[in-house]
Amino acid sequence: MPHKIVQSGFSLIELMIALTLGLLISAAVMQVYLTSIKTSSVQSGGTDILEASIFGIQSIEKSVRLSNLGMADTNNPYTPLAGVVLTSDTSFVTSPPVDASKNNMNGIKMGGSKSAAGNTDIKSGYLTRSGNQATTNENNAWKASNSNVTNLKSSQLTIQYEAPQDMYDCEGTLVRGPIEIDRGDRLEMIPGQVVIERYFLSKVAQNSKSDYESNIESYELRCDAGRYVKESLNAAELAAQQINDSTILQASRNIRDFGDAGAVVIPRVDYFGVLLGVEIEEVTSTATSVTLRYFTPEQYMEFLKVIEAAESVPSSTTSTTTDIISVKLSALVRADRPLTGESGASNFEIFGEQKSLSSSTSNAFIRRVYESNIMLRNSRAIKESSI
Repeated sequence: MPHKIVQSGFSLIELMIALTLGLLISAAVMQVYLTSIKTSSVQSGGTDILEASIFGIQSIEKSVRLSNLGMADTNNPYTPLAGVVLTSDTSFVTSPPVDASKNNMNGIKMGGSKSAAGNTDIKSGYLTRSGNQATTNENNAWKASNSNVTNLKSSQLTIQYEAPQDMYDCEGTLVRGPIEIDRGDRLEMIPGQVVIERYFLSKVAQNSKSDYESNIESYELRCDAGRYVKESLNAAELAAQQINDSTILQASRNIRDFGDAGAVVIPRVDYFGVLLGVEIEEVTSTATSVTLRYFTPEQYMEFLKVIEAAESVPSSTTSTTTDIISVKLSALVRADRPLTGESGASNFEIFGEQKSLSSSTSNAFIRRVYESNIMLRNSRAIKESSI
């Protein structure tokens, strides 16, 4: 008699329960994975932003605090060798100027190199600028349109200071500090080389973009630095400047290595802005008032034109001085990679005003606004008024 074969298996209900449990477990695992990916993208973006603060913003602050060190007694566009560079032999407060000798780079030229002296005028595209101010067509000159913020143009800050010791500029180039030289029958201390630096946004070329930013406009904050001596030195005294190749200068009052593309200070910057804190002292026949106002470079230059026009009238009894005593900086910094599964902010407060991202970029990235108010040398706190 044949054996009866008994077969066993899962019932339909058991299969449905097993599938349901499997789906729930898979969903839970997937949720944990997605959460992990999101957390990782947020942490990575936060790290990028933090690095911009630690290494980028603080290095700029250090240089700006040095501006005007060993230079002019006052810091305004009319003073030769002032620390915040707004004017030059070809760019004045008003055109024609009241006095052509009253500009920040009076008689100083650029275009110098290791082997040759330059004789190029310092054009407006290399000076402190903002908004709709004039610029020049050189590839490395300031371009106000380099901004990913709607209706807000980027600025350029150009400063200069005397090296207090052997040091490195913002491009990592060695600069010679004060040196003692033999002048006939006596030893004389020659001040350090003057460092001139400009901070500006530069557009990232399409072939240099990462995969995550190929479809958006990308900018980076760069610094272009040069070196010169403001004293009149002879050939032997110029030769004494040499520490290595970077400190070799061919002529006095001639800037070497200035006007190139510079070095990246902070990558992925959507906006860079500058406000100048200006001490305004107004003296009339009956009173003296002193206030502090913050201007964009463009507003400051326009304000000076108004003062010039008002005080040029013979009947005017008002005398106004305006000196820069502080600099406010603002930078909108973006993370390297976009967020996973969510969007970042699209509106930001810049210099106290709400601004939105332009259509040339994306809000899929973490962003943060860094602002810094830097008091310059010999500045003092006074009453503040609005722009």
